[in-house]
Amino acid sequence: MRSKIIKVLKLLFTPLAFAFLIYFAWQSRGELTKLLESAAIFNLLLATIVWGLLHVLMPMLAVTVFGACGNKIGWRQAFATHAARLPARYLPGGIWHTVGRVIDYRELGVKPRVLSAFVIIENGLAAAVTLAIGGAIVFSMRGTDTLGSIAGLASIAGLIALPLIAVLTNSRVLQNDDQLPAATYLQSLAVVALFWVGATAAFLLYLSAFPEATVTYSAIEMAGVYLFSWGVGFVSIFAPQGIGVFELVASELMKGPIGFMGLAALIAGFRVVVLVADIVVWLIYHASRRTH
Repeated sequence: MRSKIIKVLKLLFTPLAFAFLIYFAWQSRGELTKLLESAAIFNLLLATIVWGLLHVLMPMLAVTVFGACGNKIGWRQAFATHAARLPARYLPGGIWHTVGRVIDYRELGVKPRVLSAFVIIENGLAAAVTLAIGGAIVFSMRGTDTLGSIAGLASIAGLIALPLIAVLTNSRVLQNDDQLPAATYLQSLAVVALFWVGATAAFLLYLSAFPEATVTYSAIEMAGVYLFSWGVGFVSIFAPQGIGVFELVASELMKGPIGFMGLAALIAGFRVVVLVADIVVWLIYHASRRTH
């Protein structure tokens, strides 16, 4: 019953979130039009390139985890399933890219319990890293007000989760013959952390194309807002890919001259950068397959 309720909430929430973001954009169309007319196109291009390069990095997590568990899957194989399944990120539900990759890895001989460990590590570390770092920065910005306190608690929870993920994965999911060594877990953490450094850089490049909208915030503050807001959206199980939640939290934390609705719509525009990067990587992957 609980899973059915969550499924219904996801189906209802996604169109509702899109509707509100479109409404916000329409209500702020004057300010957004001025920003778009003066946007630094080069910065938008750089943001797209940076996000595209992250797709080269992320397969290393699968290579690292599976290799330590006895499945020698190379980077080319991991990248192939990652890139080929990118369109699934945009199917309703927000989980189908992960599901597709799990199916592919199972066909390559990876054991189900190792696949479960991989999914837990990939998603658990994403939430822990973003909330730990982002929450700490937002807490330093806001202090002990309501959002600042929530961010501080989220940061502590993220820090506690970092070692806990490893302990629970080894004790509850994996068996003695395929448990992850501490060094492998730290390598996995390094891959995820590096990914979020790149993702944050892409977001900052995107915002730098519209400097008038966030002129009062430093790069560190905007990075913290991005990481914390993404983490909150990610753990909101009713919002696939954090749609709506990410934008609303970020715009609440980062007030600007274009107002709450305008800023939410502008931040939502970063998803277009991500979409374009995903499409380009997917097209390059398929083009390279035809030439070999």
